[in-house]
Amino acid sequence: MNPYAQWNQGNQGGVAPSIFGALPSLPPTNPPTAMPNSVTFTFTNFKTTIVNSTIVGPQQRTVYRVVTEPTAPACTIFKDNENRNIAMVQWQPHPTVEIHGVASKQRVRDWLRLSSDQSRRVMDVRGVQYAWTPMDGFICLYKAQTPAPRVLARIARVPNMVMLEMTQDALQGGMLEPCLVATAMLCCGHNID
Repeated sequence: MNPYAQWNQGNQGGVAPSIFGALPSLPPTNPPTAMPNSVTFTFTNFKTTIVNSTIVGPQQRTVYRVVTEPTAPACTIFKDNENRNIAMVQWQPHPTVEIHGVASKQRVRDWLRLSSDQSRRVMDVRGVQYAWTPMDGFICLYKAQTPAPRVLARIARVPNMVMLEMTQDALQGGMLEPCLVATAMLCCGHNID
């Protein structure tokens, strides 16, 4: 059984499926019902792709920008509200990611590695393993190897934007920037392997 088959059904809304081994793209939907005690971050103002977007947080304030310069398309920079670089992805020759204070420079395929059964992407953050898995029309994050995993964050695609919803536990655990970068990597359509 293909765990991603449900995501490719009904994909007529003009949203291309994710390709090259990333988790599949979500079909466009109406805005999802919010998780209790969560905060939503929205990737919006795409300039053709999520790797050129604005990230809006609570009170509709711009909190981060994702910038891929046309003159340097081999590099994507994540910038905070004070224009500081918080993460960088270099696309050539093999995609690498570096997140300030979280992940030293490494291949994206190692940081967001595909599980052996190809059902999820596993990411290490500060020595803890988390997994991104398709679930009920979302890509959901939970702590891996837990007896009763619970959703800490989830990604949803809605018309003209991508939403990342995070629980307070995830935010307090320092997961915001890793989740923002992972969202962009999972939704960009680039070959991350």
